[in-house]
Amino acid sequence: MKAGRKKKRFFLPDGMNMTILALIVFLSAIGLVMLYSATSYNDFIRHAGNSFYTTWKQLLYTVLAFGAMFAVSRIDYHIWRKLARYLYPAAVILGITVLFFGKEVNGQKRWFAIGPLSFQPAEFAKLTLIVTLASLMDFYYEMLKYYRVMMICALAALLIVLPVISANLSSGLILAGVAFVMIYISSRKRAVFVCAVAAAAASVVIAFQTGLLEKVLDAYQMDRIYAWFDPMAYSSTNGFQTVQGLYAIGSGGITGRGLGESIQTLGYLPEAQNDMIFSIICEELGLVGASSIIVLFLMLIWQMEKVAVSAPDFFGSMLSCGIMAHVAIQVLMNIAVVTNTMPNTGVSLPLISYGGSSVLFFMIEIGILMNVSTRIKMEQ
Repeated sequence: MKAGRKKKRFFLPDGMNMTILALIVFLSAIGLVMLYSATSYNDFIRHAGNSFYTTWKQLLYTVLAFGAMFAVSRIDYHIWRKLARYLYPAAVILGITVLFFGKEVNGQKRWFAIGPLSFQPAEFAKLTLIVTLASLMDFYYEMLKYYRVMMICALAALLIVLPVISANLSSGLILAGVAFVMIYISSRKRAVFVCAVAAAAASVVIAFQTGLLEKVLDAYQMDRIYAWFDPMAYSSTNGFQTVQGLYAIGSGGITGRGLGESIQTLGYLPEAQNDMIFSIICEELGLVGASSIIVLFLMLIWQMEKVAVSAPDFFGSMLSCGIMAHVAIQVLMNIAVVTNTMPNTGVSLPLISYGGSSVLFFMIEIGILMNVSTRIKMEQ
């Protein structure tokens, strides 16, 4: 090797943020361990003694997702600005189509299913929203001081959010939150956002008090709100999952029952591997383990913020902000649901909960962020 020549890392682009990569790998590993703990009992019973059935499936999804992340991390992120014009109509069409032709699960059509494979358009919509808004904001960069530009961005987001929120309230709320954060950060007139948040909060309270909210939301969504106010009163119906999750959290104490020692995974807690896996973490690893997971996510969000601030151009900065907002909002909503801080809306915990399409599109977003981080090094 010639003097002064750098040795390239195998398969990893030069300048990749290794802290983010390490956090992603660590959280994914924790997710697989906790997923096995949450599903091994039921898998053993349902799949002829194969207690690894769900874990092996998630491991396959995770490996494919990491492959997608590394592939995307090598693609110049500016190409997403060109792809936005194709991704956007696809996301809107898929969001509408799934309402009519999607697979019905628990009374809601949220997935396209082909044999054993399923695809959730809401996950594709999250990626598309981030790319579309970043492209619009970059295009209108010199006009971001005007309210009409904010309205254009809000309208573009609305066309993606509305079909999703019709079938999947939680994903719709995440999309709305990501759009709000991106428009807020890019706008040069931010005072209006304080008024908008206050008006929205007041509108929800008034709608609930006057009964208007019952006419807007579906019956099952209103039942979840009532169960949120008093879960014990609905402990045998809509509050059952929440109550069992709270039992799991309370029984974990400071240090937890121990890995694999959960009682709630023995058929008591529905969807323990999905929306409620954080409660299993609390039960088995206690306050110490749950706090450690939160710290890891905070570190990940902090590293994403560093990439957003140091991005070589405005487009890369807004892409990074959107991805950071997605992670932060989804983690916050999942923990809030599990602890009954907000109504049960069915939000997965990134990299920890079970899911194929969710981990795939999440890792594609991470790949985009990684490419932005490599460009930072190239500009220095």
